[in-house]
Amino acid sequence: METAMADAESLLKAIFDLPVLSPVVARIAAVVSNPESPVAAVVDALKLDPVVNGKVLKLANSAYVGIPRTISSVKNAVVLLGQKRIYSLVLATTVLSALRAGRDLPFSLYRFWKHSITVAMIAESIAKHLKRYGPIDTEDVFSAGMLHDIGKLVLGIWDAKALQSCVQESIAANVPFYSVEHESTSHTRVGGALCDRWNFPHALKSAVLLHHAPDQASEFRRLVSIVHISDVMAHIIGFSTFEREQLPQPSAIAASEVQLPPERLRVIADDALKNEKKIESFINFLI
Repeated sequence: METAMADAESLLKAIFDLPVLSPVVARIAAVVSNPESPVAAVVDALKLDPVVNGKVLKLANSAYVGIPRTISSVKNAVVLLGQKRIYSLVLATTVLSALRAGRDLPFSLYRFWKHSITVAMIAESIAKHLKRYGPIDTEDVFSAGMLHDIGKLVLGIWDAKALQSCVQESIAANVPFYSVEHESTSHTRVGGALCDRWNFPHALKSAVLLHHAPDQASEFRRLVSIVHISDVMAHIIGFSTFEREQLPQPSAIAASEVQLPPERLRVIADDALKNEKKIESFINFLI
């Protein structure tokens, strides 16, 4: 127990010692995350970082969007993609850069992002169906789905041995990965600490912390439940981070929050399988 706590303290300190977001990235994040920011302000913010600016243009012209004409202006790209989707892209590329995520991870970075983006797209589809029953920001849901497992990336870089041990234990016992993690160094707690360090929105942090325990969500329960259901569905269709990873335990509370019939969820899952090229085109701008 003392060793686990020491490891937790060391890991959380490493997260706390990460540099804060650069002024440029912080400015872009602040502007694009605000739904009331005019398009011109978003364009001006993106121009502060040529790399991010270029990624936004490339994504707008990729198979992810799938339109027949060329998008040559950042303004049109912003309108086409939506500000929160660009926000997700900015946060993801920032995390990869700050953590120096590379090929020495104990899992495939490609598989990690394929799972994450699949969860994001399924979550967005669910949210679109739920909008008829009440207001919900589909782009917030996309961001939460895309970054829900960010703690696994942190663990893969800073505590690869422990993460690999948990993966092997879960496979041997035929139980979900998260069920064998130590609470103090779980991917959800580590991801939550990263959200705190970089001042990510509270809704996003809730999804990171509680996507395996939506019943514990005192706020943003609907969003957390959508991400939870989407995570389960991504595993069902074979898009998991680890090979032979056991299906997460579905939550009855999350199902009651989402309240979509199985037939509709099946259609959404089928669409995700058909859109694999769109998913892969998004990954190309992350790794």
